[in-house]
Amino acid sequence: MPPSGRGRKTGRFKGRSGRRFKTLGPETGPCLEISLFSGYHPRMTVQDQSPCLTIPRWNQLSFLVHGFGLAGFGLRGLKSLWPGFAAVMTKQTHSDRVVFLDGPPDKEVKGDGLATDRSGLLLIVRTADCLPILLADERRRVIAALHCGWRGTVQRLAEKAVALLHGRYGCEPGGLLAAFGPCIGRYCYEVGQDVRDRFAEEGLPIEVFDIHPHREGKYLLDLQAANRFQLLRAGLDPGNMNFIGDCTHCEPRMSSYRRERDKAGRMLAFVGIKPF
Repeated sequence: MPPSGRGRKTGRFKGRSGRRFKTLGPETGPCLEISLFSGYHPRMTVQDQSPCLTIPRWNQLSFLVHGFGLAGFGLRGLKSLWPGFAAVMTKQTHSDRVVFLDGPPDKEVKGDGLATDRSGLLLIVRTADCLPILLADERRRVIAALHCGWRGTVQRLAEKAVALLHGRYGCEPGGLLAAFGPCIGRYCYEVGQDVRDRFAEEGLPIEVFDIHPHREGKYLLDLQAANRFQLLRAGLDPGNMNFIGDCTHCEPRMSSYRRERDKAGRMLAFVGIKPF
């Protein structure tokens, strides 16, 4: 059974730099996530007035910038933070297509993944419950951004992206870093029998589904676990995966299509190689 919701608590502490940070306590919804995943961050930690979440380990990568924007943080804000970058987005179609970039595209491109080894490009995916995944190869200085909903997951977008990075840039899977951004949590992502059947038909683990405790014929999907499985099978080191555990459906500072429907905005997950 999902754990019950608890009240929100906020607090402040000082990091090593002396700058003050804000921590948001347990979510008010049912997705108070508990995980044994290595590199799991079960609460948001955001600099005061910061519109983005970041992964501490990735902050130490001197060659790139990255982040997972909160609700209301759009392109204008992103460009003001990183003015030296050309922002690149695709027309997302819930596919398994990865677009490789040697420079800013001169027309709209379709796909749910972006990859490059060029500096000055800010790769962006938009989500509102789907899972954003960022990939980076520190040795070869290659990056990718993926938009993984259940359709992209069942088409093995994350797994295929690793193979494509190896084929295109020579990235060794064991050397790739993966950052999982916030998505709808395992206790909120209700799907039907058809989704579970698709996973089974594709040979993906049905263990990422739980039977819904109250709705017959419905299941709860763990989207992060489903994609973690793919990356492990693709050869990534589990110690190179980091996760933000907040549920978009439960956290009011995040956009959620399941919660807001047509009023939901889209959050921007981004990664870019710094221009030197």
